[in-house]
Amino acid sequence: MNNKDMMDVVLHIGAPKTGSSAIQYFLHENRTRLLKHGYYYPEHNFDENNVSGGHAHFGAAVAANELEQAKGLFEQWLNEAQQQGAKLLISSEALYRHPERVKQLVNGHSVSVLAYFRHPLESLVSNHNQSIKRHYSTQTLDAFLYKQVGVLNRGVSGQVFFDWVKHFGRDAVSVRPYLASCFVKQQIEHDFLQRLGIAGWSARRFKRNRVRINTSYTYGALEIKRLLNGLLDEQTPQESRRIDRTLQAYADAANRRSGDVPQVVSPTVYDAITHRYQNALERAQTQLLERCTDAFYKPVSVVAAKDALTHRQLPEVIEVYQFLVKQLPELMSQLQKRLLTRLSEQYGKDASEPLPYALLKLAEVMGLPVPEPTLQPALPATTMDTFLSDKSNRVDYLIEVAKLLESQDHIEHAIDILEQAKKIAVSKNMTGQRLTSIERYLGKYRERHDASVKRVMDDDDFASVDSLTE
Repeated sequence: MNNKDMMDVVLHIGAPKTGSSAIQYFLHENRTRLLKHGYYYPEHNFDENNVSGGHAHFGAAVAANELEQAKGLFEQWLNEAQQQGAKLLISSEALYRHPERVKQLVNGHSVSVLAYFRHPLESLVSNHNQSIKRHYSTQTLDAFLYKQVGVLNRGVSGQVFFDWVKHFGRDAVSVRPYLASCFVKQQIEHDFLQRLGIAGWSARRFKRNRVRINTSYTYGALEIKRLLNGLLDEQTPQESRRIDRTLQAYADAANRRSGDVPQVVSPTVYDAITHRYQNALERAQTQLLERCTDAFYKPVSVVAAKDALTHRQLPEVIEVYQFLVKQLPELMSQLQKRLLTRLSEQYGKDASEPLPYALLKLAEVMGLPVPEPTLQPALPATTMDTFLSDKSNRVDYLIEVAKLLESQDHIEHAIDILEQAKKIAVSKNMTGQRLTSIERYLGKYRERHDASVKRVMDDDDFASVDSLTE
């Protein structure tokens, strides 16, 4: 970073899921020593697992576009820093998506922006994990990633960092790879200190907690939370929070014993995602990243199934469930009764409305009796009628195929087929009920597709939003 001594404000902006909790804990534990080196780091809170959103109130105000409130905090902290002859050091992932707003707040000050960039596939996997931990998702990892293949997510592609460069200038923005082999001494805390100009003996005098902070869920913890999400009530979020914090404590302890184990995805999805973001990675490496090696191109926390050394086992899930029963007996008893009710309601029901497979799997984990699902007919009756009718034509067939694809979540293919059906209908002057039906389905499917794309684009905000509510 050029002219570091000229800076009076240093902003650490994440990105989300790049070790920010560990950095924030480390900085907070060493506030006094940081001040001796000329950096004032305002206090902030932590939960029982030592997880923090950093300066979350400031970040929350920026994210909500409440700039007067944010400016009040900023000026208060800056005044406190100046009174001690120090630079102001702020850390909040919630700033990540808002370079233009932050620029308005700090205009007139010399600012240094520090960030870490994670491999896009690892970021997407982390987004999936976060959607399960905090947002009630029941999607499998492969299903989640499959929906990302057709979308270039700005939040994980590195494009947001170029927005920061645009507003603050290239010399003011420092981005490094989130990869242990690229860190100074292979430790993110030492790497961050070096970016502040603190190295050697001075850096060694900083206290470094050996306990890992906010580690990833283990496979068993992630899978049991995914299964439980089908029972949890979003209107009573305390249920999910209690389970999340208990599972986080379990994961932190388990990861201390054995270290992180890579998550496994199908080779097809792995190749599709890595290919999708190849150009973005190359641009980041050549135009943005400092201390970047070729190792950054290969994800560390995610592997294709064909390259996995070990595969996930159901006993891992059962072990974590038993841990939850021991730690949260009343809540887990309530959830078991809730699932029993769902299962009993299923008996005698029309098989066209089966329980989600995730709930059946959860019942197996809990040791509850499970009704075996009945296979669905190959085609709905209305589709069979259309295919067998002498009055049907190619347009009718395409409409039915599109409906089937949509029911199986292949929404983009369904839209493509409906557009082809519309083209044929118009060319053959079919302007009556068929064309009306096509346009109705197209409108419905496009609306659903747009909503899905919006969720995908917002997924990288999960960690930032969560950091505001710790």
